[in-house]
Amino acid sequence: MRFDTESTICAIATGSEGAYRGAIRVTGAHAVSVAAKAFPNRPESTWTANGAVRFQETIRLDRLGLLPVDVFVWPDSRSYTGQPSVELHCLGNTIVLQSIQAKLIECGAVLAQPGEFTLRAFLAGRLDLTQCEAVLGVIHAANDRSLNVALSQLAGGLSQPLSELRSSLVNLLADIEAGLDFVEEDIAFISKTQIGDRLDSARSVVESLLQQMESRAAQTVQLQVAIVGAPNAGKSSLVNAIAEQNVSIVSSEPGTTRDYIRIRLDLDGIQIDILDTAGIEDADSTTPRGMAQQFTREQIDQADLILYCRSVEEERDVGGWANSHLLKTPNTQTWLLHTKCDLISEGSAYLNRSEREFLLSNRERASVEGLMQALRAWALEQQENVNQVVPITAARCQASLTKAIQAIAHAHEATLQSRGDEIIASEIRLALEEIGLVAGTVYTDDILDALFSRFCIGK
Repeated sequence: MRFDTESTICAIATGSEGAYRGAIRVTGAHAVSVAAKAFPNRPESTWTANGAVRFQETIRLDRLGLLPVDVFVWPDSRSYTGQPSVELHCLGNTIVLQSIQAKLIECGAVLAQPGEFTLRAFLAGRLDLTQCEAVLGVIHAANDRSLNVALSQLAGGLSQPLSELRSSLVNLLADIEAGLDFVEEDIAFISKTQIGDRLDSARSVVESLLQQMESRAAQTVQLQVAIVGAPNAGKSSLVNAIAEQNVSIVSSEPGTTRDYIRIRLDLDGIQIDILDTAGIEDADSTTPRGMAQQFTREQIDQADLILYCRSVEEERDVGGWANSHLLKTPNTQTWLLHTKCDLISEGSAYLNRSEREFLLSNRERASVEGLMQALRAWALEQQENVNQVVPITAARCQASLTKAIQAIAHAHEATLQSRGDEIIASEIRLALEEIGLVAGTVYTDDILDALFSRFCIGK
């Protein structure tokens, strides 16, 4: 990508499908004069105002004649790009928008490259790099959840903690270097204990951000729920009941499910993958059933929630269920589901075995609905706790935050071992450089090219 911020660019800023309203953007040093040429009958005073101006006008197009447009003028640096800018709003017909764009190019503008408007906003200090990535997240949001994450980041949801962290480390570095300036006079501006405490605090913030970003980047969907249990525990029947259609094979023959079945649910705007796994059993790893066991274990390791099915046809003493090797996942919540409960007259003997327990009968929709309501509540709770970071930001920032943690750890170790303030200060500078890469205060052309090449023209 060629970073030419001196040219005056234009592009259609709205979608290509056609709509009631559309917009064409112009920005650059000569944006106002380009627009003035498109409206030759407009008084010159319109284009020399000190502040933003809005007016209605008509534009003459070769094939379409006169068309009404709303014109918005920002004659100085107080615009999205930090340059003089003009927007023309009109009917969102594709032919109309393309004709106006061609008119502006005739008047001296050049067609913008993908992401060039947001790039100029970044270079002008209007947005930091994480907010630019949030703009891309808004453009490509596939659901309400993705859109809300991007909007939160665009509003500074990630910029603020990064800015506060950077400010804290800069102040700490200043205190340490002030002591270096007066080392011969034995003046201590900050104690070793204070340095250690402030480094601990900084490291905690960085680790929290890294953990959140890793969580977000690893999610191909928002939440994954694995249904596990012994063969013939009613797992496939439960999946069919949840999906309200036959997606899994149901048979009285154990081991019918050899691979996992995945269905995707939308619970109040939150996407959840439900996985029907092969029944847990001992099997030779070289056989199809043994391979199915490996698939099951992999899905359990990746799950956000485990639904452990146990049929009431099995023995009533289920106290040993929690000792299953499947459930040795301390960070994953597990619910116990008693399936085929239509086969018993009383269910009280099956309660109070785990934090969340459900009596299920696939013949009684109400029992499945109770589980679905609990899943909705769980999903909403997870949504509140999940990291608000656009995936592209998470992928870019993980390596830098890891290096920042290492530098802060080295600074803390140097403090404890009294290696000297010069070494502590050098490690803090390394941490600041890595944090700067995350926030966009430090960047390279390669980073900008990788980001803005993904944008569409007009953004």
